Amino acid sequence: MLKNQSMICKSVRNEPISLETVRKNYKPGEENRIVKNLIIAGFSFILLFSSFGSVVSIQSSLHRKNGLGAYSLAAIYLSSCISSFFLFSFLLSKFKCKDAIFYSIFPYLAYVAAQFYPNFATLIPTAVIVGISAGAIWNSVSTYIRLVLMLVEEDRFIEAQLKKK
Repeated sequence: MLKNQSMICKSVRNEPISLETVRKNYKPGEENRIVKNLIIAGFSFILLFSSFGSVVSIQSSLHRKNGLGAYSLAAIYLSSCISSFFLFSFLLSKFKCKDAIFYSIFPYLAYVAAQFYPNFATLIPTAVIVGISAGAIWNSVSTYIRLVLMLVEEDRFIEAQLKKK
């Protein structure tokens, strides 16, 4: 089940991320730390994607001149599709999942900032970079949450087995 993701998502030391490597960072009974990390990640996503979603929603009507808004959106979604399929394994072979999530936030902020000086030279390059980081951020988040929650479930299963004895 984790075979594909452990081959794709690697840590800085180039060892596959699996339940064993996540277990090195989280000891049994550290559910509070895991919950804190998930709450911080969730809150960060709410802030990030509420601003980004607002900008994307009005993009094609805000920048009608020469179709800049539509081209910008097309660049985001095209590069997101390409990066989701091809660049994810490369990016996560260089970064841990949490690091990839952290660094993938900054291109979104740059894209929102590029709205203050909209032209093809600012919006299209930042849109491509946002698309690349979108593939990394969504795949990293899903991998990280899945591994951490599997670890919590395993700890709860072990606790239940110990209580039965």
